[in-house]
Amino acid sequence: MSLKNCLITILCVLGIAFLMPANVHADTVTPSIYEATIIQSKQSTGKVTFKNEGSTPIVISPKTSAYDPKTLQLISDEKKLFLVLDKETYTVQPNDSLILNYEIKPPSNLAPGTYFNLIILQKISSTDATVQKNQLGTVDTLSQLVTIHILEDQTTFPLQIKSDFAQISFEIIEPGVPFLKPMSIKYIYQNNTNYVLQPQGEIQMFDTKSSYSPEYRQINVTGTKLYPGDTIEETVEIKKWHFSDILFGRKVVGRFYNGIDQSTIIKEATQNSYIAYLAVPLAVLILVIAFTRSILADRKKTKD
Repeated sequence: MSLKNCLITILCVLGIAFLMPANVHADTVTPSIYEATIIQSKQSTGKVTFKNEGSTPIVISPKTSAYDPKTLQLISDEKKLFLVLDKETYTVQPNDSLILNYEIKPPSNLAPGTYFNLIILQKISSTDATVQKNQLGTVDTLSQLVTIHILEDQTTFPLQIKSDFAQISFEIIEPGVPFLKPMSIKYIYQNNTNYVLQPQGEIQMFDTKSSYSPEYRQINVTGTKLYPGDTIEETVEIKKWHFSDILFGRKVVGRFYNGIDQSTIIKEATQNSYIAYLAVPLAVLILVIAFTRSILADRKKTKD
């Protein structure tokens, strides 16, 4: 690199450093997500805390909006608004916090299901009462996502959204070969409710005589959420084998939850003993041994 280019590079770096703010403060909102289960026609409460991490006062103006997290879009439908809070302006001093209490009042005609609202905290300029923008030119805001699961009024406990919350298929698609090839289990989980579900659960595998501790595999380890009608499909492999599997076969049990209540859907699949799978290789082995002995016997006769 020439001396001229080197000087230009140094000046550019110094210029960028001079233009950048000396301190970058990240104001915080806690909790960023609030989730609640509520009986239809009932009410609840919540709160959000804003902390000014900067060195100057901040004026905050809160507002609410319905929200679709699947499309990441605000919804203008006021019939899906369930949050009530004072929409005033608040001044938050440096290193101070503002606690906003709010009420959760779902409209009486809102059907059982999962709904989302946002509490949006806009920063307002204290000098001219205009909405502040950040360095990217967008409105400077922070928000809390409020999720509610509205349940039908029930007389039994524990409360649940729906016993048959999902359509689940569960099968052994590859029985495997003992100690050579893993077993593969496939499940398809379809959300058939009006709720947003986060499938949870486990797959257990053991021989039909339960002669050893089950092998466990968790489902949906990525935490994928299913909106109404959505489907998740996954194939799970069991690589470990036991000698008892050959004699007794295997039983696979899937326990599926919805991530909201403790309702469970149980599915089972059975693989018969693997003796039949070993019959062919055993027959081949016997034939090889017999053929080898025959050749050795013929050679011995030839020598004699």
